[in-house]
Amino acid sequence: MSKKGVIFDFDGTLADTLSDVADAVNAGLRTFGLPERSITEVCSFIGDGIFELCRRAAGESSSVPIEDLAAAIGKYYQQHRMDRATPFPGIPELLDKLTERGISMAVLSNKLHEHTQPMVDELFDKWSFVAVEGCSDEDLRKPDPRRALKIVKKMQLKPTQVMMVGDSSADIITGINAGLIAVGVTWGYRSREELVNAGPKYLIDRPAELLDII
Repeated sequence: MSKKGVIFDFDGTLADTLSDVADAVNAGLRTFGLPERSITEVCSFIGDGIFELCRRAAGESSSVPIEDLAAAIGKYYQQHRMDRATPFPGIPELLDKLTERGISMAVLSNKLHEHTQPMVDELFDKWSFVAVEGCSDEDLRKPDPRRALKIVKKMQLKPTQVMMVGDSSADIITGINAGLIAVGVTWGYRSREELVNAGPKYLIDRPAELLDII
């Protein structure tokens, strides 16, 4: 078995967090008198970190400081991030099977680490992860490969033995940049077209299909 490790994205891959993120974004926008966004719009904004999310949500013409909007969104989200967040169907069963097979698992997200770690702890406390890496440095957010490669080192594996699994082009490009096996998933927040254009090694429609690749 050549594939011995899996690095998962979090939002849109392991967990459906969109409703709570959308609520937080709109709470932040209301704070500054900005128009609210639909859940479909918020879905298209996420995946590239909090500051990029805020820029997209506020709009190009907004004069609201992005740092202030991010703080308002973060304050609300910290209190409500688990209101409706839940694992995607099939994910618990996948994690069980990967654990049974002795596959090393980790989480790599562009969500702020202050949210990522406690949410993984609450939603996925049954399983063991070599690392849970949220974003604490904008310069290192995906698709930068350095955090992924740090996780591979913790796994004590070679990049070619590890899959990077995610629902966005940023995840796929991270995998490619790091020399990992890039796997796109279609049940998340990005279109199949975006995923295909990013050039994954594999594209899967259900969590169980990852076992077929292994």
